[in-house]
Amino acid sequence: MNSSKNINLDNIRTITINNVELEYDVFDLDFAEKYEHGLISVQKQAQVKDNTKKLSDVIKTQCNAVFDFFDDLFGEGTSEAVFGQKTNLMTCLMAFKTVTEAIEAQVTETTPLIDEIKNKNNNNLNRTQRRANR
Repeated sequence: MNSSKNINLDNIRTITINNVELEYDVFDLDFAEKYEHGLISVQKQAQVKDNTKKLSDVIKTQCNAVFDFFDDLFGEGTSEAVFGQKTNLMTCLMAFKTVTEAIEAQVTETTPLIDEIKNKNNNNLNRTQRRANR
């Protein structure tokens, strides 16, 4: 009798932004590093406070950060495919928010698995400690 389990390790997901389907796997090291770097970059641009900036400058700066985020994360030309020739702040922010929420949802899927591994390690340690105390 075969007691092996068939485990699907394919974590590639897709998300559709403005009718463009994008693939992602946050558990891939290269993707995770690009995501973290892009997230920091967009957040830094959002935190820049300059009361002398015109609204048009804010839109340009923030959207360019989001465009770079999409191109760095999903490949060169992705921002043009997703946003076209328009530079609209709300469109950029909503697209960014949608991607980050989808990625964070994938990350939280690991919590039960990590907890299970921690509990197994603790149970093994407790068994070893009990044997040592005999």
